Amino acid sequence: MKPHGLEVKSKISIAAILAALLRVKLPIPIFAAAPGLLVLMAALSLPSAAQGGPPFIGDDPGTPGDGSFEINVAAYAERHPTERIYNAPILDANYGWGPRIQLKYQAPYLVDGTDGGPTRSGLGKSLAGVKWRFYDSGEDGLQISTYPQLEFNNPTSSLQRGLVDYGTRFYLPIEMTKKIGPFVVNPEVGYWFAGSKGAAWATGLVVGRDVSKKLELDGELYDTANTNGSNHWNTLDGGGRYKLGQHFVLLFMAGRSLRGPTSGQPQFFGYLGMQFLFSVKHKKENTSETSP
Repeated sequence: MKPHGLEVKSKISIAAILAALLRVKLPIPIFAAAPGLLVLMAALSLPSAAQGGPPFIGDDPGTPGDGSFEINVAAYAERHPTERIYNAPILDANYGWGPRIQLKYQAPYLVDGTDGGPTRSGLGKSLAGVKWRFYDSGEDGLQISTYPQLEFNNPTSSLQRGLVDYGTRFYLPIEMTKKIGPFVVNPEVGYWFAGSKGAAWATGLVVGRDVSKKLELDGELYDTANTNGSNHWNTLDGGGRYKLGQHFVLLFMAGRSLRGPTSGQPQFFGYLGMQFLFSVKHKKENTSETSP
């Protein structure tokens, strides 16, 4: 899941170990917040099955499964001192092509309002990608994936009205998932390839566990920095997933900046949506089994 709001903002949270290996210099506030995140998650008590992906900014190596669809329909809000940004709705469609590959397409409808100014709305940038889990040592073992994604403008007037930035960007991340004790730890690090204004490093960490058979709670640290110094986000958020049934999952998340609002970072951001799960392959198998 990409950061929502205006397209100048990049993706993800922080993965201290991975980022260090790749010589990414992470800001001190991220490390200062890490103990609080771990204490929060330690307060929970049952076995874990946490992961990145919606409603969180970072992603994980998980895929829907062969012939399965994962459709996320959600609303996102982001509040700044003098500006409010909404994605209402976000359509995020994913399909499992084999057991280890995921195809993705995502597009938001943007609404941007400022104090004392007009409210603008229109279609945001599209995001298309392919995830490949190239290493998998089992559900409780280490899993590693890459998730190349292309962000591009749609043929609408959103660019002319200043809702989105001009140009195409390509994101190349590495995601990992590993169960450590009762927790599932999910770091990610990636780079946005673009012009001088859009190129950025992005790093993240999601940590969580199951609270019950239906409820999963997670915490996330997020950091992204444009290479030209024009934009740098450090945020902390928490949320989870609640299973309403076999095919329906409630998604929720809320967070805020680790720095002051004068830095241009959001005072608040939140995500609320519904995940729809279904399998075309399963239906075909059931049909063939019942055929005379």
